Formats: sequence, structure tokens, C-alpha cells
Amino acid sequence: MTFPFDAPSYRDHRSQCHVLATTPARHPALWEQFLDGAEESYERHGVAAALEMSEIRDGNTTALFFAALDRSGQMVGGVRAQGPYSSVEQSHALVEFAEYPEGRRHVLTMLDDRIGHGVVELKSAWVAHDAPRGRAVTAMIAESPAYSTALLGARYALATAASHVRAAWLGTGAVVATQIEPIPYPDERYRTEVFWWDRTTLAFDADLTTWRRMRHNTVTLLAHRRAAVELPEAVAS
Repeated sequence: MTFPFDAPSYRDHRSQCHVLATTPARHPALWEQFLDGAEESYERHGVAAALEMSEIRDGNTTALFFAALDRSGQMVGGVRAQGPYSSVEQSHALVEFAEYPEGRRHVLTMLDDRIGHGVVELKSAWVAHDAPRGRAVTAMIAESPAYSTALLGARYALATAASHVRAAWLGTGAVVATQIEPIPYPDERYRTEVFWWDRTTLAFDADLTTWRRMRHNTVTLLAHRRAAVELPEAVAS
């Protein structure tokens, strides 16, 4: 497949996908494909409300998104990033913990401690149900915090995710906020936890092989950033 998009990208050999990082404004048709895929995935799992489609469709809250395209050009997964935040109140994690005051207090404190160094938040992750290498696409999504922080010039990445993806997230350098009890979000079937990534310590926190791959992909993405997408200045760690 000849890759037709002018955007920062890299080749993920595990999923055999081309992964690009772009913005809704830069590639609106791809953004619509991303939203369609996310909506189908969330509806299939019965949690479409958590996607908050009416809030995200216009792209204004999305700083960039990652899209995994297979050899035929079909999008088989992706994730989007919000931020860097200028205020702690912008974090969606606070909305998710609205009914859990103790957990919300911890999230608020963590955000307050980190926001001066730059915080981005990963949201709306999805993998197509018929993706032939779905686990590899999930692994690629788990690496997106490293790429998001580099491209957006932030030190920290935040994500709330169900406990069943904990292993994949930890392998990419995530640290679980163990002082926060998991919550049943979006519903009782899930135990959602808070994960943080620190771009300055990924080399120590991530699996070595994963770190080397993320470092290589980060350099590749940043090499294309200037000509393709207007994003804040950033330096690969």
C-alpha cells in the first residue's frame, strides 16, 4: 500500500498497520472514519454514552488523534488526545469520578501537581472487532501516551481505563494510581483505574523492548511533524 496521507506516521510491524498522528482539521475525512469506528465499537460493548459523541464530534477538544490503517487502507483502531490542559478542570477524569469524592480529590491533586509541566489525556480508544491483529492494535494504542506527550510538548499523559488493559498499559511505562480505588465506569461491568505516564521516566518504567520501539517511533513522528501538522514545539526524550 502506498501511504497517501501527509501526516506524521510510522509503520507498526506487529499489527502490520500504518499509524498516523493528525488532527480533525487537517484530515476531516479520517476523523469521521475514526468517529464511526469508535461509535461502532462502543455501541457493540453497550457503552456508547461514554463516548460523548455530541461533545467530541466537532474535533475542538481533540489535539490530535492516532489512526491505525491496515494494508487496504481500512482504519482498524485509534485513540485521541486532549490537551495540554491549561486548567485542571479540563480533565475528563474529573467527570468520571464526579460521584466518587475521595477518588476525585486524588485525581484533582495529581492534576494540580503535574499541570505546570504539561498534561495530555488519552480518550476514545477503540479497536475494530474484525481487526485480524486486534491485540497488536491494542498494544499500539497503549504506546500512544509516549507519542502524544512528545508531539504535544507535555511531560505527562493521563488515561482512565478498565483493569483488563492494565498489563498492556504498564508495559508502555504507565504507573497506576494505586491510592485511587477502581470505579464502575462506564458501568458495573468495568473496574476503571487511573494511569499516568511521565515522559522523562519512560526509559525506566517501560519494558525495555517496548521503550526502544517507542523511542524509534517517536523520532520518526517528530521528524515529520514540522512539515505536516501544526503542533507545539517538542523534543523527544
